[in-house]
Amino acid sequence: MSVNAADFNDPINLQVMWNRLIFIADQADIVLGRTAFSPIVRENHDYVTVLLDSRGRALAQCTWSIPVFITSLPVAAQKYFLPRFPAETLEEGDVLATNDPEIGTGHLPDVTMITPIFKNGKVVAYAGSIAHLPDIGGAPLHSEASDIFEEGIRFPIVKLHKAGVPNKDVLYIIAASVRLPTEVMGDLESMVAANNVMGRELVKFLDEYDLDSIDELADAIHTRSEAQTRRAIRQWPNGTYSAEVLLDGYDTDVTLKASVIVRDDSIHVDYAGTSDQVLHSINCRTNYRYAHSVYALKCLLDPDTPNNEGCITPITDEAPLGSILNPEQWTAGNSRNLIGHVIPSLIFKALEGVVPVKVMGDSGGAPIWAANCVGRRDDGSQYGSVQNFHGGQGARAEFDGLDTLSFPSNCRVTAIEMFEIAVPALTECKELIPDSGGAGKSRGGLGQRVILRNLGRNPMNIYLASERVRHPCFGVVGGRPGSAGKVHKNGEPQFPKGKVVLKTGDRLEVETPGGGGWGKTSERSAAAIELDLAEGLITPQAARQIYGHQRSSLAATAAE
Repeated sequence: MSVNAADFNDPINLQVMWNRLIFIADQADIVLGRTAFSPIVRENHDYVTVLLDSRGRALAQCTWSIPVFITSLPVAAQKYFLPRFPAETLEEGDVLATNDPEIGTGHLPDVTMITPIFKNGKVVAYAGSIAHLPDIGGAPLHSEASDIFEEGIRFPIVKLHKAGVPNKDVLYIIAASVRLPTEVMGDLESMVAANNVMGRELVKFLDEYDLDSIDELADAIHTRSEAQTRRAIRQWPNGTYSAEVLLDGYDTDVTLKASVIVRDDSIHVDYAGTSDQVLHSINCRTNYRYAHSVYALKCLLDPDTPNNEGCITPITDEAPLGSILNPEQWTAGNSRNLIGHVIPSLIFKALEGVVPVKVMGDSGGAPIWAANCVGRRDDGSQYGSVQNFHGGQGARAEFDGLDTLSFPSNCRVTAIEMFEIAVPALTECKELIPDSGGAGKSRGGLGQRVILRNLGRNPMNIYLASERVRHPCFGVVGGRPGSAGKVHKNGEPQFPKGKVVLKTGDRLEVETPGGGGWGKTSERSAAAIELDLAEGLITPQAARQIYGHQRSSLAATAAE
């Protein structure tokens, strides 16, 4: 089937071809997930696959995606990979990769990999993937490191494969630097395989449509997506809309401030006034920050158009150098999600007066709560695996927040059975926490209570990553905050971002935060409260408090 530029203007033809490109990325997604060695990739889906055009611009992504990855990858390609390795320096079978936080997603465990796709001896596109490796050496993934050099091995953009041949010098260095070399090497090869699938299927696509290049099709997709985003922005009034949020931080509170500046058909987000960088692993680098800025605005402006470069072109952001959202290069940042995941909630808060029916309350899954369990089995072998725990989603205008949802990271959790195979721990309890969602016209999602017990003979080191213990998730449009999180060991409170050692039989108990509510409590219907009560989502005491508030409001209205 032969096509020409005019076919790209036909909406049906364009949609069919666009869907095919997304399917190509999905095929690679399946390959990576089914062949990965580590639970964090295989079970948690902490990875993405993205198809890029010959200029490194995002063209299509896998359907199930990590928002921060899909924006970070094309930025890395255009700003770093392609200038370092221009197309004329590449051969078929080359595979480029790095875990440099400045280039990729902001922390060392994430490897960004790009493979050139050739047709007729010319680079016509790139296959890209990012995956979170189970270990990267250094201090295990947690918040206590004081600079990047403590956090693990960092390798620049290198040819992981040269003309189809593995670069053993580089691979040997990586394998020798990590605790779980089999899993790490397996995950890297799974990424290589996924990229190869994208390359193979794209060449088939080009052959089928008798195309020598993907760039004209990319231009058509990008142009339409950008126009759609700009149309949506023009529906908002020009102005500057600001908000701030207080977070637990590491040892002192952290303030995030954002000013969302709407100018006709573009948006700029300025984070001036945000706290300075810190000497712990919660600093957020620019790619990571920008990706969350873009994601929040995409949700509000145009959630339906498949993500690509055109969707993000009208959006820019900036943060002061030396702030926690634009730290210096030597700073630690392996737990940058503890701050960065809150950016969408901050932007929603800033825009609650502009698009109140589209924003949602702050989410207890922002950030992910994680327990990185590391130790030695009874036979002396090393183990390590991360288990995620999600809090309640923020409430929306017409819907209660979903319980224990990963937002904005979009990560799954490792199934209990798989986690207990990877780690000698028993999950004794995993239950919803009644009343933990913030009250409002719509209720915030519930957090969860989880108890882990060490079954091994050796101590288990658990490195915690958690937030919203001192400062709970806020509501929007008058909604109430959710409940704060808690961390205990054998009933005693623990530092929520520290290392907890479980001896044989010791228990770790975590309670994740509830999501913030949407709208005033007095607007919630009696039927909704009765349903919550019947399903055990709120206690009778909470129901009486809400009813009492409603009656007081009704009495005041009648008196007026």
